[in-house]
Amino acid sequence: MYLTNLYPKPLGFEENECERFVFGAKLTAKVEGLSRAAAGRVKSLWQHFSCGACELELTEGADGYSFSVGEVECDLKKDDYYALCVASNGIKVKGRDEKSLFDGITTLLQLICPDDLSVGNESLYISAAEIHDSPAIPFRAVHLCVFPDTKLYNIEKAIHLAGFLKFTHIILEFWGTFRYECLPELSWKDKSFSKKDLKYLIDLMRSYGMQPIPMSNQLGHATQSRARYGRHVVLNTNPRLSRFFEPDGWTWCLSNPDTVKLLREMRGEMIDFCGEGEFFHLGFDESYSFATCDRCRKKIPHEILSDFLNGVTEELLAAGRRPIIWHDQLIRHSDFSNFKEGSYVIASGDNKNTAEAIDHLNRDIIVADWQYGYTKGFNPTTKYFIDKGFDTLVCPWSNAENILSLANDAKKYNAFGILITTWDHLPAWLSDAAFAAGCIWEKSEERPAYAVTEEAAILRKLFDSAGDYFSSGWNMNEVIQ
Repeated sequence: MYLTNLYPKPLGFEENECERFVFGAKLTAKVEGLSRAAAGRVKSLWQHFSCGACELELTEGADGYSFSVGEVECDLKKDDYYALCVASNGIKVKGRDEKSLFDGITTLLQLICPDDLSVGNESLYISAAEIHDSPAIPFRAVHLCVFPDTKLYNIEKAIHLAGFLKFTHIILEFWGTFRYECLPELSWKDKSFSKKDLKYLIDLMRSYGMQPIPMSNQLGHATQSRARYGRHVVLNTNPRLSRFFEPDGWTWCLSNPDTVKLLREMRGEMIDFCGEGEFFHLGFDESYSFATCDRCRKKIPHEILSDFLNGVTEELLAAGRRPIIWHDQLIRHSDFSNFKEGSYVIASGDNKNTAEAIDHLNRDIIVADWQYGYTKGFNPTTKYFIDKGFDTLVCPWSNAENILSLANDAKKYNAFGILITTWDHLPAWLSDAAFAAGCIWEKSEERPAYAVTEEAAILRKLFDSAGDYFSSGWNMNEVIQ
């Protein structure tokens, strides 16, 4: 292989550097099972990973979900997600479906070694190898925020890295940056994007075989701005819309039928924008001012929450989607009084006693358990939600020990999957994406092998900045000024 590591590390890898498959400026491969978008992505990636020295042509005629050059045998074993074989007379990658085939090809790309890159003398090779691989966690997602100050090329880089590193889903959360048709005030007039502006990000996800998950905060975070800075995307423009919200504007008022109608329209627009898929993220975290208005105060808060959420769940299920919600409204700190020193439990269910809702919720809801304080391998909340009958996602943030600890918990408890959150720390995640991918993919509970310089080498092949300083690398600047 070219770098010192493969990202993420395959389960089984044997390499014979004494035998090589050698190729030049053009290579033809037979492929079966890739969409037009995925095939186009493979051709582009091949050129970049061959340092611009080899053009890949794809033709039909392979068997099943496969990519092949020459006549090489490669069989999927019982537990294989994909298999890869390279010999002196050819290459073969086999997958169980389109996504697994694509993920096998991203491993193959990392085996390409340049020998001579001079024009007219192009020579590259891949050492003989055999790989049998499968992920430790099947559902592997990243949550990305589009803030008013976000540069879309950083979102693009994050999608490239996630796709190449074998993630399966991307959630885009728009902070007043998505121009809804149902209510124009839901976007900042000078800091938002049209659906046309953003559509290429959805297409990019799908070219890597990843599924976009639409998201709209349907309880807290109704300002679509961070609380500490005081902005409100709707009320800074039109205060006559105040009754959509609780008095402080932070939380949607679920007792107002006009609010319920608007939230439904927002979900519909976001689903149409993202296209086909199995999930919808409803937010539901940090709803500090829930049930504080004059209408909601006359009702039982946990019943407002459960009735609304169950109703939305039925609507989404009818559309072929399952809802995802953040966990914190469903538990109390007192439920977990014996957590280890050095860790802390994130819980908001004491507020208005919303934790009572948990026993009344539809079990088709997926709980996203965002516990950023766990770093020592102790996670009581994920097991709690699983024991309550919920499919559960573990959700770490940007701390490496937190990511490793929660990834190991997902493996230990056989959780539904893992959802990496990035929030306002996107540059930090970009520089550690390969580390996170290793924690999630590899079955070992040890820290995965990782070098930031090698991830940078991969990113340069995924995203072409054409020499532009600001869109290269992780940060916009080398120093903080």
